[in-house]
Amino acid sequence: MIRRLLGFLSILLVLTACAAATPVASGVHVENAYALPTVANQMNEVTGTPDNQGMSGMPGMSLSDSTSAVYFVIVNDTSEVDTLIGASSDAASQTTLHETRMNGDVAEMVPVNSVDIPAHGRFEFKPGGYHVMLVGLTRDLKEGNTFKLSLKFEKNGTITLEVPVRQEK
Repeated sequence: MIRRLLGFLSILLVLTACAAATPVASGVHVENAYALPTVANQMNEVTGTPDNQGMSGMPGMSLSDSTSAVYFVIVNDTSEVDTLIGASSDAASQTTLHETRMNGDVAEMVPVNSVDIPAHGRFEFKPGGYHVMLVGLTRDLKEGNTFKLSLKFEKNGTITLEVPVRQEK
């Protein structure tokens, strides 16, 4: 009886050790998120992103006329492609995925419906490329503030981030 119990415990110990050594996929996560401070609705013609001209000193401009862009890196630790299918934030009346594309000498911001995140890979949202656009801000995003941004993935659900507001690196 004791021999069987010891045998069972030995097997259980070996199985537990094997399970602990097997890496477990942690899903999708986001790194290095940040948003630009509130800007008037003027776009930089080179990068296609908002010019870094704050709302202060801009008479007649309201927050509903202002925008910001959010940048980050999505890391997919799973063995399957996942797709970012949307974003939302209470900091803006409209939150959309965009890609900056060059059309001759002019950068254009083009809305995109989704972005594939490769299996065991990374996808960077960066100035001059993909970004989340916040349109019609509901509050002034000042450097040092934070706000919540939710990213919705096809397979890994929704991730909510606390996004700091700062100037580009």
